[in-house]
Amino acid sequence: KMNVDQHIKVAQWHLEQARLHNVSDHTCGCPANKHDQRAIDAVEAGLIIEEKACTIEAKEARAEA
Repeated sequence: KMNVDQHIKVAQWHLEQARLHNVSDHTCGCPANKHDQRAIDAVEAGLIIEEKACTIEAKEARAEA
């Protein structure tokens, strides 16, 4: 399981990749996996809430409830 510091490092990596893609001729083409798409959907809907479980299965079950 990731701790808070590790989550922040992953977020920093993603932010830096987005910044680098934005200022270069590189086109990403990175496909969004289920976890990424959930994050994209949450941000776009303005619904960022604390996740209590970090598995895709638990998140999907909660979303269906």
